[in-house]
Amino acid sequence: MKFHLCWLLACLTCNYLFAQDSTASLKARQLKGNLTFLGAGLNYEQRIYNSATVNLEAQISTSLGYSGNDYNGSHWSYALTPMFSAEFRQYYNFARRQAKGKNSRNNAGNFFSFTGGFRTESLAYSGADPETGIMLIPAWGIQRNWGKRISFEGRFGWEFSKDNRENSWEDIPNIRLSVGYVIF
Repeated sequence: MKFHLCWLLACLTCNYLFAQDSTASLKARQLKGNLTFLGAGLNYEQRIYNSATVNLEAQISTSLGYSGNDYNGSHWSYALTPMFSAEFRQYYNFARRQAKGKNSRNNAGNFFSFTGGFRTESLAYSGADPETGIMLIPAWGIQRNWGKRISFEGRFGWEFSKDNRENSWEDIPNIRLSVGYVIF
């Protein structure tokens, strides 16, 4: 656990090391509908500084599982779970991307982020009901565009989550890949 806390501090420190003193700024606000591998959501990103945003998101996540060695034999399980989160994003090298003539529309760039959120009770499930609780995710991400409205995003980090039923913490890798449609 100490290693993960040190990693978190290093990521947050890097935000300030890569900070830009520039007039280049991100899009003031945008609303996107996203599709992930196993879910869909809606997010609103609001600029708070020239190179930082707050990203609010609501999504329905689908979990799939397969058990090949339980006492009932092998079977598939699934769950549909609503999730809500708020994410701070610090974009870096944004001014350099613009100076090189690279696409920076719809906040296309690299970022460090810190996400806090929670999972609610599942809407539907078969097999084990997934845990409800809070999650904290420090991560690095990349956001790119295709045309004026299509957005691609990848975020790679480490999730610290607390299960409300067992009152225990766990940490796991967190990878998110999504395709979005920019509404405004």
